[in-house]
Amino acid sequence: MRRRVPSLRAAARALASAEAKQRCVAKLGLPVPTTSDPTLSVRLCMPFLRILARRKTLPAEDLERLVPRDLEARIPVSAVLTMLDGAVALTRDPDLGLHAALEAETGEYDLLEYLACSATSIAESVPLLARYARLLNDGLDISLERVDGRAILRFASRVPLNRAAADFQLASFYRGFEREPPGTPLEVWLMHEEPADRTLSERAFAGASLRFSAPCDAIVFDAALVDRHIPKPNRKLHQLLQRLAEERVSELPMAEPLTHLVRERLAAELASGSPSADHVACALHMSRRTLVRRLELEGTCFKAILDDLRLSLARRYLAIDRVGVSEAAALLGFSDAPAFTRAFRRWSGQSPSDYRRARRTDAN
Repeated sequence: MRRRVPSLRAAARALASAEAKQRCVAKLGLPVPTTSDPTLSVRLCMPFLRILARRKTLPAEDLERLVPRDLEARIPVSAVLTMLDGAVALTRDPDLGLHAALEAETGEYDLLEYLACSATSIAESVPLLARYARLLNDGLDISLERVDGRAILRFASRVPLNRAAADFQLASFYRGFEREPPGTPLEVWLMHEEPADRTLSERAFAGASLRFSAPCDAIVFDAALVDRHIPKPNRKLHQLLQRLAEERVSELPMAEPLTHLVRERLAAELASGSPSADHVACALHMSRRTLVRRLELEGTCFKAILDDLRLSLARRYLAIDRVGVSEAAALLGFSDAPAFTRAFRRWSGQSPSDYRRARRTDAN
């Protein structure tokens, strides 16, 4: 089991690096950076670290390196998943994520927790959670869907989660909703397989029916419960918390826009056919509905990205004399040259052959 310790040490180095980089950016007044690797707040690591300390799983010097000095620092989600894999192996505890969620204290999740708790209904809190989830994890997408009298609160991650991370994430949100009126959720959906021992799962999700091997991680409510008004004495405090959340989010490193991720995925797969929105959504670990909604928030849609990419690549291919129209059509994922010709004419007002002749004339 000791062979897993280097994984935890690597996570410690990532924690230290994240803190140092963030402090430098703040001191120098540099622009907020962009990152394609989703990050999360080191606050989410604290319940796990307290458990490791209490169980004396690691030598004191290793554990000291893991404990962050700056709770506002960020760390790549991939580094945390590596740490959790090592921690589960060292503790031999497959329920470590559930233990960590039960370990978490009220207020552990800082501004996002207080903002959600100040909402007057679950329905009001969900858009806030969706918008400001980046305060804790910019790889998390939260959405609410109403189906047949039930409200399904879905949690989708841009990075596939191991069981410890998925259990911790879902149980933490569940406990937050459970503590607040107006009542207990009906069901909890978990994507991972049913554990051999459900005891801790039933404790962490007390009062709800558990569905394992589910299509997504979700908390299911009675729809009427979601809309039930919860009187809150201080709406001005709620508005203040929302302003603070907006300021904090604006200071975070920007995750790479989904538009870019979709375009990159399409560019890699066009030559093997025309990838569908369902296929791309699955590759990006989200539902088609989530993909459509997030692209709408960025002011675009799947078809527009696909058409723009194809037009850009088509012009590049047609500029190369040795690439024929039929070959360009195949590279762009069209079934045949006529289909490509019709599409190119729609995009540019010219046929591929006319475009190629016009380029030669301009070049001469």
